[in-house]
Amino acid sequence: MQRSKAETFLGFARRSGNLRAGVNAIATLKKVYLLIICRTASANTRKEAEKLAVKFACPLMETGVPAEKISGKENCKLLAVTDGELAKAITENADDNFTIISGGCKN
Repeated sequence: MQRSKAETFLGFARRSGNLRAGVNAIATLKKVYLLIICRTASANTRKEAEKLAVKFACPLMETGVPAEKISGKENCKLLAVTDGELAKAITENADDNFTIISGGCKN
C-alpha cells in the first residue's frame, strides 16, 4: 500500500530527529508544533495528550496508522513533531487517516 504525503513527511521528521515518541519524553520538550495520537490510545493517554496540546498551544491529530509503525518504537501511542515547517506540511497534507482533534495549523 502506498504511503500518504502526511506519512512521508512524518518519515522526514523521524529521520531528521524532529519526531519524539511517548508522553514522558514529550512532556520534557520546550517546543512542540504538532501532536499525533494513535487511534488505539487509552483514555488516560488521550487526556495527557490534550493537556500537552494546551501546554504547547499546538494542534492535536488522531491517526489511523499505528504510531508504532510511524515511529518505529513498540507500544508508542503519542508522537510530537518539533519542526514547524514539517508540522505545517503534515497538517496541510492530512488525508482520511489523519483527523485534527483540536487546534489548527500554525503560521
